[in-house]
Amino acid sequence: MRKIVNAVGMASIALLLVSCQSSEDNTTEQDIEPADQQAQNEVETDDTAPDTEESNHEDMQDDPSEAAGKQSDKYEETQEVPQYFIDSHTYNAGIEFLTAFTIRRGDEQNTSAEERLVSSLFENDPSEQEILSSFTEMTVEWPQLTVNFTEDGNLLSTTSAQSSMFYDSLTGISDLYGIEEVSFLNPDGEESIIVAERNVDAPILIEDERGLTRGYYTIYNKELEQTLFLPGGVLEEPVENENGEPLTFPETIEAMKSVKSEDAFYASAIVEGFEVIKATLEDDVATVQYTMDEKIVTEADQIVFANAMQLAALDFHAMEVTLLNETLNESVMYPLTGH
Repeated sequence: MRKIVNAVGMASIALLLVSCQSSEDNTTEQDIEPADQQAQNEVETDDTAPDTEESNHEDMQDDPSEAAGKQSDKYEETQEVPQYFIDSHTYNAGIEFLTAFTIRRGDEQNTSAEERLVSSLFENDPSEQEILSSFTEMTVEWPQLTVNFTEDGNLLSTTSAQSSMFYDSLTGISDLYGIEEVSFLNPDGEESIIVAERNVDAPILIEDERGLTRGYYTIYNKELEQTLFLPGGVLEEPVENENGEPLTFPETIEAMKSVKSEDAFYASAIVEGFEVIKATLEDDVATVQYTMDEKIVTEADQIVFANAMQLAALDFHAMEVTLLNETLNESVMYPLTGH
């Protein structure tokens, strides 16, 4: 009888152990299952994160206005008055007379480009009898200038020296206002008239008359107490690159940094203390980016530099030129042709 009881006890213990083991196995399986699921979720989250970051990066790239705003915020921006005037000056270089130019901004807010062109031509006529202001009426249809003469004959005569200066001033000023062609009409309205020792019976093409002009260099007129600018083409300064092609605007600014001859009577407008970083001309808009040493560069130097850049841009008939001063974080825009 005791053996039977012992057998039953042993069987009960065995069943209890099996039941506990089964329960433990089930618990283990349930605990592992969520961990695997969590790991899977983490992998899926990591996989999608780069997509979100890339999407945000693309959104930033697709918003150029934001980048432009940051660039604009870098500079204190100003714009000069649109009205500019061109003046010409005769310079005696010893063996010949050269025509120099200056540019100035006027306070006249309501003057048109045509009025300013005519005013510049009248005021800077080097002929003794002031032919243009005395005996002509002018009309402009850009890019053509028509000069209607009210008189002819001896009233329009000049010396040979005055003749050269007359046409240099006429074509130079016209070019810097964006004029490409000048027509002379006699009192009968015909294209046949002798003016300043020259028979003019066809339109004067500015590009052919002036030749290739690239860059401007400085001379100082003590009498006027003013810096004048001579075009590089009349000074044998570079106007073409090594391939025989006209200098581009960036190449022109690069050439203006120095002069060919150390003993030249003229100088570079980019004096010591300036460093031009970059120059561009795109869609008739010129930009010159530069730094300057404030300990060396004077206010007068800055004015000469700005005027030279404007004249150089006008040779390309640029609509405007912007000077970016990286030292002072200043941006100055100068309206040019078309304003």
